[in-house]
Amino acid sequence: MKKFMYISVLLLAVTFVFTSCNDDNDNEPIGVITQTKNIVEIAQANGFTSLAAALTKANLVDALQASGNFTVFAPTNAAFDNLLAAIGQTSIDDVPASVLEKILLYHVVQGEVMSGDVTAGNVSTLAGEDIMLTTDGGIKVNSATVIIPFDVEATNGVIHTINEVLVPPTIAPFVNSVLEPAYFSESFTTLIAAAAKANVVDALLTTPNLTIFAPTNAAFEASGLDLNALSAETIASVLTYHVVGAKVLSSGIPRDAATLNGAKLWFSLVDSGNFINGDTEIVAVDIESGSGVVHVIDKVLLPPIGNLVETAVALTASGEFTSLVAALTRTANEGTAAQNLINVLSGDGSFTVFAPTNAAFQALLDSNPAWNGLGDIPLETLIAVLTYHVVPAKAFDKDVAGAVDANNMLPTANGAKLTFDLTNFKINTNTSIIGVNTNASNGVIHVIDKVLLP
Repeated sequence: MKKFMYISVLLLAVTFVFTSCNDDNDNEPIGVITQTKNIVEIAQANGFTSLAAALTKANLVDALQASGNFTVFAPTNAAFDNLLAAIGQTSIDDVPASVLEKILLYHVVQGEVMSGDVTAGNVSTLAGEDIMLTTDGGIKVNSATVIIPFDVEATNGVIHTINEVLVPPTIAPFVNSVLEPAYFSESFTTLIAAAAKANVVDALLTTPNLTIFAPTNAAFEASGLDLNALSAETIASVLTYHVVGAKVLSSGIPRDAATLNGAKLWFSLVDSGNFINGDTEIVAVDIESGSGVVHVIDKVLLPPIGNLVETAVALTASGEFTSLVAALTRTANEGTAAQNLINVLSGDGSFTVFAPTNAAFQALLDSNPAWNGLGDIPLETLIAVLTYHVVPAKAFDKDVAGAVDANNMLPTANGAKLTFDLTNFKINTNTSIIGVNTNASNGVIHVIDKVLLP
């Protein structure tokens, strides 16, 4: 009921302004009050097209067409154009309805107040936030000036025209901030809602020189993340993984960058596009606002769950890669410190691991009648095979073409080289890469369908 009354007031105000500007009765001069139209009707009929469009987008039309007794401060079309320019948008349709609703209700005061009855002081609006009225040298509402036409009466209130759009105090901090491009855009409402739930909005607004890699609403939907089911701490961990604590323009994107989450982002700048962690594309760049910059991405970035070993162990939950983990564990249990691949792949450094499936390991065992299990493979042979699957550098699938030598080869931790067929994405002519870019804190895992033999 309260929201309905708010809408009614705003619509009535619009009607007064429009009627005053261009009433349907050609026999009446401009300024003659015709109390037959509500606020919305006046707006639609008399050229306040931006206000009318904003009311429609914010779903306030029905409320402002209802009975009531309100005072509406109605911004001109030019005022809306100035607001859109200030927030980096080109159309009212681009601004989220929830934001428009807060802004519009901030222009509506309970009760009908004619210009001659205005007194200086703070007045509460239907948005729940105060505006400041001053009367020295004319009427001002915050920094906006009341201009002609004013005292335009509608069937449910009075309208005064103003030359600026009033921005509520709760929205003003987003203007000219690094969150401005997302907050005022219909395409990033999920990101803003997630930031609010995670309680990171204030930190992002007050920390200078940030770079935000902003997922679109479609990216969140495709991610399958249920933000309602996730805790604030979990969402904060994800969102801070999208923020770099320095302003980084597209021309200066490095190979890797630490995030506010603590984990790194890895960048692949290749002919096919600019990618993060292998498969997240940067689809728009260098949206500068305040002291920061926003780049738009097509996927939600998920922080790595741990190092390469921890990641491989986590993958066994699906029933896959148990053989790989068992083989690595054997090197830890039976080998020397230098042969302990669990320690090596858990440590510092950057690695690329080509991880054979369980079926690939079974095919290896089947190739030798004496091997009934991984324990039957001589330890030295097993270590030689496993280290042949490790490249001592982090290379996502997009990076391989730029990493190989003139013969399309990469050196491994074994000392021997892998040969890549970049057209068919095969290794050593007969091993297919069937899964790519599982990100870990110290490397990346690609899945292959055979065990590579040095």
